[in-house]
Amino acid sequence: MYSSVLFAVLLFIVNIAVYVLFDRMSVSDELKRAEAEAESIVKGIQQSASTIPPDDLLRAYAPLDGMLRIVRSDGTSTSPVITSKEQELSELKYTYEEHRRVARIRVEGTGYAWVSVPVIWPDGNVVNVQVMESMNETENRLRVLRTVLIIVTCIALIPAIVSSRILGNRMMNPITSMIRTMREILGSGHFKRLKLGTDSKDELAEMGETFNQMIDMLESSFERQERFVSDASHELKTPLTIIESYASLLKRRGKDRPEVFDEAVEAILSESIRMREMTEQLLMLARKPEQWSVHAQQVNITQTALESVRSFQNAYHRDISFTGDLPIWLETDESKLKQLLFILLDNARKYSEGQISVQVGGNQTEHWIRVTDTGIGIPKEELEKVFDRFYRIDPSRTRKFTAGGSGLGLSLAKDIAQVLGVRIELDSNFGEGTTASIVFSAFSGDSNLR
Repeated sequence: MYSSVLFAVLLFIVNIAVYVLFDRMSVSDELKRAEAEAESIVKGIQQSASTIPPDDLLRAYAPLDGMLRIVRSDGTSTSPVITSKEQELSELKYTYEEHRRVARIRVEGTGYAWVSVPVIWPDGNVVNVQVMESMNETENRLRVLRTVLIIVTCIALIPAIVSSRILGNRMMNPITSMIRTMREILGSGHFKRLKLGTDSKDELAEMGETFNQMIDMLESSFERQERFVSDASHELKTPLTIIESYASLLKRRGKDRPEVFDEAVEAILSESIRMREMTEQLLMLARKPEQWSVHAQQVNITQTALESVRSFQNAYHRDISFTGDLPIWLETDESKLKQLLFILLDNARKYSEGQISVQVGGNQTEHWIRVTDTGIGIPKEELEKVFDRFYRIDPSRTRKFTAGGSGLGLSLAKDIAQVLGVRIELDSNFGEGTTASIVFSAFSGDSNLR
């Protein structure tokens, strides 16, 4: 409605401006023509005034549609010469004018060009030769123009109103759909998305896509929050129960039985450490990968892997062999790469008692860091499942390894790999061991062998 009214107002203003401009130009041209004709009449009258009586002289020069009269300085006038169609002009009041005047006057709805020219009469007196000519033809043209502009305006408003209606519906439909979807989300508590057309690429389609992306982000955040609450309440219950049980045992028997004291303190410490690690992993998993700050820089992944192996050896006193002589420089986040490598090393430590080997290598298409153990391995049918949260291999198969993890490590490793733009590959033979590889594309960022 607003755009229709605005278009109508602008159209009216333009048409009125066109009409006023054309009216002024036409009237101005008509007055100039009347003035020029009056000058011609005055010259003819001056040449014949001394030989021809005034009444006969005026009849000779009278305009076809108008009036001609001579007004003396004393205010008297000759009888006006008027055509039969302009009899009402004889009743007009007249005055003596000392100066030339040109004006547009109206008589009973008809416009006239009126010209008064001072003239020296043969007797030496100054008189006014006053000429009036009908502007009916000009006014008829202006009337036709006015009618045409009104009709054109009315005709132009019809498609303007229709197109404004169509445009308004086109603009409001996505907004109305968005409002309806929001209300459905508020009412049902379930996330919904707008149905988008595939052909449109305008701002409204972009708004719909942005809305759906926002819903995706909200749903992802909501799911992560729910998953965090569910995971935390489920997984932290066991270590808290163990800590509470041993604390109660300490309270009852710890002072009298040193062996109970040592066992309880060791269990409480172990469960506290496990609960802290699990909490850190849960908090990391609760964050969206795109919210993790990544500080990419040129990193020698060979040196980074060697430092991680040495730190791990010192922390857990495990035998780890390292292979990798050539520096391999890649653009990545060193701290997150170390975190990813520690997860793989920790898994190898938990499910293997033998030597662990780490190899850094590459070729023209990709580079890798491989962590290999000689532990229990993973059945082929379970390789894809180990990246799921809290998934652990059948406890009956891993009973020997009581220090198994919470099942969050590889899930977290998968998220870190996604942030770094690398992939994790698992190759395992059940009962023989597992090789976990961090694979970098040689064409991602600036990379080279030095």
